[in-house]
Amino acid sequence: MSRCVWFGLFASSAVQRSLHPPKRESKTPIIIIPSTPTSLITILNAKDLLQDFKFVPTADKKKAGARRDNEVLIQRTRAANPSSGSTAMSVPYRVTDNPQKLTPSEWGRVVAVFVQGPAWQFKGWPLLGDDNSPVEIFSKLKAFHLKFDLVKLDSNVQKWDVSVLELHPTRRHLDKPTMMRFWEILDKFTKKNMPNLRL
Repeated sequence: MSRCVWFGLFASSAVQRSLHPPKRESKTPIIIIPSTPTSLITILNAKDLLQDFKFVPTADKKKAGARRDNEVLIQRTRAANPSSGSTAMSVPYRVTDNPQKLTPSEWGRVVAVFVQGPAWQFKGWPLLGDDNSPVEIFSKLKAFHLKFDLVKLDSNVQKWDVSVLELHPTRRHLDKPTMMRFWEILDKFTKKNMPNLRL
């Protein structure tokens, strides 16, 4: 092969590499929520709760004409911490109620799951134990259960390693401290167990 032909092939492959750079793997963390409409957190109101710290009933969102998406991207604003030198920043999180569509690499970015109660919520999950019990899941992800404060706690949730978050049915000013507690618990968990993610 002549030197000119070899150089031409090299230049051509270099151009192709610059046109198609290797795809960067996403580091955006993922939160899974229940797909059942009876859950207090749904794909319709997840942004209101997790980003804006305000509970808006799913029925109200439907009446207002909210459109159902397969997933939602929320922006979580982290406050500045002068003692560590960190500045305020916005961190994206993907929220989905369809875990069956997650790829193996995406499962590695799941940081939290909102548990409804029935064990069938976890059917088909790759993290299930040999006995199909979700207990193994809760050792790898941080699990939460959202309920109204006067409602009896689900019997399964009582047995599982789940952080229970309670909302008041009418006092919306109490939503913010509850959801800030969610982020505090999740931050501790991810800092210890998932340092590779963009958090």
